[in-house]
Amino acid sequence: MSIKIVFFDMDGTLVDYGSPMPAPDTMLALRQLADQGIKIVISTGRPPYVVPHFPGIHWNASITFNGALVQSDQKVLYENPIDHEDIESLYEWCLKNDKPVLFAGKEEMRAPFYDPALEEYMNIASQHCDVIEEGRDFHEFIDQPIYQGMIAVPVSEKKKVLDGLKSADMVGWYPTSADIIPYGNSKGTGVKKILEHYGFSKEEAMAFGDGDNDLQMLDAVGLPIAMGNATQAVKDACIYTTHSVSTDGIRHALKHFGVLQ
Repeated sequence: MSIKIVFFDMDGTLVDYGSPMPAPDTMLALRQLADQGIKIVISTGRPPYVVPHFPGIHWNASITFNGALVQSDQKVLYENPIDHEDIESLYEWCLKNDKPVLFAGKEEMRAPFYDPALEEYMNIASQHCDVIEEGRDFHEFIDQPIYQGMIAVPVSEKKKVLDGLKSADMVGWYPTSADIIPYGNSKGTGVKKILEHYGFSKEEAMAFGDGDNDLQMLDAVGLPIAMGNATQAVKDACIYTTHSVSTDGIRHALKHFGVLQ
């Protein structure tokens, strides 16, 4: 069965960590897919407002906040913010344990205090976060729907962080930090919503990923591809491991499977 849609993780897959743009061969591959009528979808843990614009590339759909917000041509197909009580509990836990944290709403990200770990996180994905004082202003911010949190704690401490939270989960994509998302939510949720929207089957979908937060996305498609720089868990879950993000892994796999003509 021919591939009709391809899902791409961003950091470590489309773009190398710390880089603002994909490699030229990757950009060419994206344009060729679009020219062939194959739909292309960005699937990322980033908020929608920090997904960069790549010249000449139009995403048919987007999965952002690790699946908590799914859109197609600006139409919301699915959204699932984190439970407000969990946000309040996580905020208080981070203050008590002196753990850096930031929260992302639909239009902006904010943190209650500055920490070098947050700056490192922002630099990796070329993001910006406003730091505001603990207290009333920050509580007003987290009173709005919050789709994702980032905590400067490795995912190995997941049980400790989630203790007392009723409907949140924690996924890792970087060694020193992790994302907090609604429980049961994932990039895989987003893939299923988009396939349903377009009327495509799992077998008509392909996906590229490198981090453990890509596992559910890769499981939701018929042709899952691991980047050469992927974690072992991702490689084990995929049909094929391509070259790394820095050596044109995406174009290589698309050619290998005959998706690019």
